[in-house]
Amino acid sequence: MSSKTTTKPPANALRVERWSDMPTGTGPARYEIMGEDGKAKTITLAKGNRIILDALIKQPLYCASPVRISDRVCILRHDYGVPITKEMYDNDTATDRAKFGVYFLAGKVRRIFGGAK
Repeated sequence: MSSKTTTKPPANALRVERWSDMPTGTGPARYEIMGEDGKAKTITLAKGNRIILDALIKQPLYCASPVRISDRVCILRHDYGVPITKEMYDNDTATDRAKFGVYFLAGKVRRIFGGAK
């Protein structure tokens, strides 16, 4: 995790207010995670975990959210080994928070189209 003090998060970072702000697919889907050692690992996700990972593949996500993104990020990191980082920033003008975070994918993760087999 790194801390930013003078920069702003990417303009495409998604501020999630409700589940409908994110991708809609919830059925099982397979993903390939490329490890730092160059070895690929395949995982299968469904429901909320799939929605969060699909959203992170598309764009960074603000951490604070009424839909509890952080809970799903913990599961993705610890149970599935998805490389997700959090960068901290100062002064969120949209929420008046002094500090706030944004989640990013820190490695190569891609959805294997066709869903789970």
